[in-house]
Amino acid sequence: MKLHGTIISPNVRKVVIACMVKGIEFDSNMIVPGPELKQPEFLKLNPLGMIPVLEDEDLTIGDSNIIIQYLDDKHPNTPLLPSENKSKAKARWLSEFAGSALFPCCAAMFREVLVNPNYFKQPTNQQVVDDTVNKKFPPVLDYLELQMPEQGLLFGDQVTLADISIASMFITANYGGYNVDGNSWPKLQAYIDRVLNLPEFIKCLATEKAMIKMIMG
Repeated sequence: MKLHGTIISPNVRKVVIACMVKGIEFDSNMIVPGPELKQPEFLKLNPLGMIPVLEDEDLTIGDSNIIIQYLDDKHPNTPLLPSENKSKAKARWLSEFAGSALFPCCAAMFREVLVNPNYFKQPTNQQVVDDTVNKKFPPVLDYLELQMPEQGLLFGDQVTLADISIASMFITANYGGYNVDGNSWPKLQAYIDRVLNLPEFIKCLATEKAMIKMIMG
C-alpha cells in the first residue's frame, strides 16, 4: 500500500494519523503540491491533480475522507466512525465541514504567513490574512464551538474521522501563526488541546518538524 503526498498537507496528515491509530503500515511517496501534481504520470493516479492518493494493489483512490473510510472498512479493528447511525452521519458531516469550510481558512494562513515569505520569498498578502482572521474564521469557529463536548473527544473516548479532520486543519493554521482564541471559543480551544496531546498527533508533529524547518529555510 502506498500513500502519495507530503505529510504537512492537512489532508495527507489525516490519512497518516488514521493509519497510526489503526496500526496500518504503508509506503510513502512524499510528493508536494505544485507542478508535479499536474504531470501526466501523477494525473494517471488522480486526474484532479490533488493529494492524497492511495494505491492498494489494483485500487487507486483520492480524497482523504474516502481513503480513511476505505481503510476503516478494510481494517475494522479500532474503528474511526461511530457505530450508531446518527453519530456516524454526524462524524462524516463534521469531516466534510472541516474540509469545505475550515480548510480554506487554515490553508490561507499557512500559505500567506509561512510558505510565501519563507519558501517562495514572496511578501505576505496582509489583506488576505486580515480577511481570514476577522471575517472568514469567526463563523466557522462559531459553528464548531457549538459542536464541541465539554470533555473528551467528539464521540466519546475513541478518536474518529471527525476528530482527525478538524484537528489536522488547526495544525496547518498553527503553522501559519493562527491559534484559536480561548476567550471567544473556549470549548473549541480546549478540545483542540486534548486532541493534539493524543500520542498519534504528537508522533505525527514530531515527524513534520524537518519539513517545516526546510520551508523556513
